[in-house]
Formats: sequence, C-alpha cells, structure tokens
Amino acid sequence: MRARGVLNPAFLATASAAAVAHALWYTLFPIYLRGSAMELWLVGVISSLTMTLSFVLALPAGVAADAMPTRAALALASAGQLSSLLLVPLTSHPLPLLASVAAYTFFMALRGQVSLRLLAASGSRRSWGTTYSAYLLLVGASGVAGTYLSGPLVERRGFNAVYLASAALFLLTLPLSRFVENVPGSSGRRAAGSARALRDGSFARLTASLALHDLAVFSAMPYVQIFQREVVGLTPSQISLLAALGSAVSQAAQLGAGYFADRFGARSALALHYLGVSAGYALMGAGGSFEDLLAATLVQNLFLPFDMPARRKLLSSIAPESAVATVNGLSDAIVGLVALPSPLLGGWLWYGVGPRAMLAACAALNLTAFLPLALLREERE
Repeated sequence: MRARGVLNPAFLATASAAAVAHALWYTLFPIYLRGSAMELWLVGVISSLTMTLSFVLALPAGVAADAMPTRAALALASAGQLSSLLLVPLTSHPLPLLASVAAYTFFMALRGQVSLRLLAASGSRRSWGTTYSAYLLLVGASGVAGTYLSGPLVERRGFNAVYLASAALFLLTLPLSRFVENVPGSSGRRAAGSARALRDGSFARLTASLALHDLAVFSAMPYVQIFQREVVGLTPSQISLLAALGSAVSQAAQLGAGYFADRFGARSALALHYLGVSAGYALMGAGGSFEDLLAATLVQNLFLPFDMPARRKLLSSIAPESAVATVNGLSDAIVGLVALPSPLLGGWLWYGVGPRAMLAACAALNLTAFLPLALLREERE
C-alpha cells in the first residue's frame, strides 16, 4: 500500500530538499551579514528572524495551509522561499533584508503547517507520534547534511554559490510538490472547527503548559554555551563536542520518542520531556567539569525529542481535521509571544542571581508547566 501523508515519498523528498536548502544558506548567514560591515545588533536581529518570527507567523501560515489544497500550499511555499531567498544577496540595506527574511520565514512556516495537515491524513491517530517522529528524523538528518556542506561550499565557492545551491533545491521542490498527496482545502469549515477547539478547555490548558515550558527553556538556552565557556572553563572544542554528542543522542532517540507517545500517551511523553529538560539544566548548573556537563547534556538531549511528536499529536487530536493547521498555528503563536522576552529574563537572572542559579531557576520554572498539563483530559490523546 502506498505511504500516505507525511510518509508519502514525494513529500519526504520535498521536505528533505527544503531542509538541506535552508541549512545551506542559514548556517553561516550571521557571518555573511557581518562581512557587509553591518552593526552587530542588526546582525543578531536579522539572523534570528527565522526562529523568532516562525512562531508568530504560525497562525496566518496555519490558516493558509487549512484553506488551500496541500499541493498548492507546498508549491506556494517553495515559490515563496525561492523568490525571497534570491532577494537576500541582492541588497545589503537592513530594511529590504528584514523584509526578505520575514517573507521567507512565513513561507517556511507554511511548509511546516502543511506537514501537520498531511500528518492528519497519515492514518490512525494511534500512530501519529511514530509517524511524525519518522518525518522529523529524516528532515533533521537532511538539515545536518546541509549544515556540514555549507562551510566547505562557502570556502571554495563563496556565499553566492550557497544562495544559488539553495535556490536550485527550492526550485526542485516545485515539481515534486505535484506528486504529494492532495488533501483538499477546508476554508468553509475551518472557522467553525477552530471555534469548537478554542471552546474546549483542553486547548487552553495545553497551550498554557507549552508556553510556560518554552519560556523556561528559551530563557536559559542562549546562555548555555557562555556558561560552559566562562563559568566551567571548557574549550571551544569541548563545547562543540558536547553539542555534537547531544545532537547524536537526540537523533538516536527520535523514533523511540514517537513510539512512546503512541504507546503510553502523548501527555506522558510531554511530561517526560519536561522532566528531562529540567534535570539537564539542574545538572548543568551544578556541574564543574567536562564530564559533569557531558552527563547533563546527554540526559537533556535524550528527552528533547519527546517534545514535538507529543505536542503535535495532542494539538492535532484537539482540532477537527478541517482546522488542524489553524489550531496548531494559533497555539504556536501564543506560545511564541509568551516566550519572546525569554532571553531578557535569562540575562536578568544571570546578572541578578548568578549563572548557576539562573539555570536552577529555569529548571524550576519549567516544572510549573506540569500544573496545566496535569489538568489535560486523557481522552483527548
């Protein structure tokens, strides 16, 4: 039987090509901007847009994904990413760059929301966790490949070659989108379906839990490598080794995380993720050597993959099929807005109570996400 939804070979090929294309140009984007003599704060703002804006733009992207047939939405995402990316090397002025990267981020978010519609078409809800984990594993591996290729390509051919290679891959995804499973748009039923999901207290409780979790995680995350370097005294090689080992553990655990969500419940998987993240930050804050931080990194990264399969399964189960992307996008937008000031909170804690106490405080704040999660109804999984 032909694979459906996110496991459709054409969609997997499209998603993999897009992941490589994104990683190729985005990995060294801050260095590209810095090479144009742009001020450091502008480099930070522009280069971080694809992360900070992706949550906020998830709602309009979700509405668009639900309203359009999946093939048309993917073709629009590919064309949009291609055209906005080609504008990036054509200007060095901050405002056009901001506009180009913001447009690119919207179309990237649209691609992500289409994957959720295809997840809902992938078969029984009982296997959504494993199915989405398999998709994330392949896309993640493709992104890693693009990251590794980016540096050698820039060194040998320059930044223009990176943008051309990425554009060529996005161009390749256009004809591939023609062979993706075509789930019809549902604009007529989307508003009513979204309203039913919003009236359900499960949506509010789950989104509140995710918002508290992301606020805690993103408060500490920007300062982890600085902590490793300036407080514990690790070398750059040791820091990069920790990052590589952590990524390897997360990739290895990805399929198991999805299976756990299907076998034992998505709420249990999310709770395990919360515990692992808090334990990792607590161990890190108490650590004083490379070995201590290695243990903290392995613990945290082992449970990192338990987040997205469980999060997407819970949100998609709450939503009617006609509003899967819209409901996921609304939750992402709310969570993103709550987490937006998180780096400021982390910096305030760093200077106010110290680096180690900052990590402990973020670990404790993350545990408050259990309160609304505990009130989530089991039958919604």
